[in-house]
Amino acid sequence: MSNWRLMMPTTEAYLLDKVLYELHHKPDDLAAYNADKDAYLARFKLTPDMAAMISGNDVAGLYEAGVNPYLLRAHCIGVRIPEDVSLAALRSLMKEGDDKWLN
Repeated sequence: MSNWRLMMPTTEAYLLDKVLYELHHKPDDLAAYNADKDAYLARFKLTPDMAAMISGNDVAGLYEAGVNPYLLRAHCIGVRIPEDVSLAALRSLMKEGDDKWLN
C-alpha cells in the first residue's frame, strides 16, 4: 500500500518525496541533476533501487513506493516525460474493476 493512502509516510516514500521536491522546487537543482544524475542523487541517503527509480523515470515504481502524486506529476513535467508515457505507466498498475471511476 502506498504512503499517501496511509496515515504516516514510509521512510522510503519520505526520502523520495524530499528528493523530488528539492529537484523541482530549488532553483539550481534541476540543472545539477541534468548535469550529473548520480552525483545529484548521491547527496541523499537513497538506496540504489530508490535512486534508480528516480534516474530511470520509473513512474509506476515511484507511485507504488508511495511518492506523493503531485510531486510525481511535477517530476514528470520537469524531466519531460511525455504525458501519454506517464499515464500509461500509472494505468499499468490498475487492477480489473479499478476503472469504474473513469466512466
